[in-house]
Amino acid sequence: MALSTEYIAAWQQWHDDRIKDLNRPHGFLSVVCQDWLTEGELYTSEFVPGQWLLKDGEIYYHPDPERAAKGEFLSVDGKQAKGPTHIPHGYNKNSGTGSAVALFYEDLEVETITRVNSRGETIHAIRVRDPQEAARKRFDDIETFPLSEAWVVPAKFVAAHIELHNVPTVDDSVYEASFTIGHIELTINGQAFSLEVSGHRAGSQSTGYFSNYCYVHFGDQTNGKETYGGGRIIKFADQAELEALTALDFNRAVSFPCALSTFVACPSTPAGSRLPFRVPAGEYTPPVPHERISTYKG
Repeated sequence: MALSTEYIAAWQQWHDDRIKDLNRPHGFLSVVCQDWLTEGELYTSEFVPGQWLLKDGEIYYHPDPERAAKGEFLSVDGKQAKGPTHIPHGYNKNSGTGSAVALFYEDLEVETITRVNSRGETIHAIRVRDPQEAARKRFDDIETFPLSEAWVVPAKFVAAHIELHNVPTVDDSVYEASFTIGHIELTINGQAFSLEVSGHRAGSQSTGYFSNYCYVHFGDQTNGKETYGGGRIIKFADQAELEALTALDFNRAVSFPCALSTFVACPSTPAGSRLPFRVPAGEYTPPVPHERISTYKG
């Protein structure tokens, strides 16, 4: 059965909204650094005046006296940081676990992120988002495979006990928290698959789940050729959408943010979610060429 005009219109609106979101002034196109802090050592960013200090697992910002005298301050939760200022840790809308309040220097958005290294140690970094970088990288569209009803596959969500894992990312020796919340079961070409469903890292066992979304992260044989090498994801707004699921729509498969910038460390594809064939549906690789380099040297 051919896709309905209503389906096509809804998909187009969703796709247009995604392109608009990616081109936001402080979206992932705008990230210009991901600089890791060392316990007890002051760090100076090339983008923001002042210094950052990681002390006993907490982050503090120290303003630059000369720049402060000129009225140039980092804004922390809407207030000028005129002296040493503690950066609260918690949920960050952009990067999951990290700084819990808004940080701005002029038109630059600043955030801290928290991850784990290969030794199981908690590590922290500073990211800066520059609207001028987003404007430089701006694109009008991401090419997609033709819409196909064949890739709207009957499926069901099977919830599981929420488990927290530290999973490897595309950045060497950097791991991030991922909450496995269940699986989506489906059959493709007569073969059964059970694709892992992850909660966004803002989720926790105490709050229940994901502060904003959950997703399936899958790989297939288009990766690294037609599509992003790190696999693609299909997002869901919340638990209710998952529980009402009757089909997994691969036409809505998109790339992770690390396809847009080397200064983003996205999780690797779960081993059980790598499909042994092409999935010619969803997004091609975004038109944002960049060299993938490791930002963490620990």
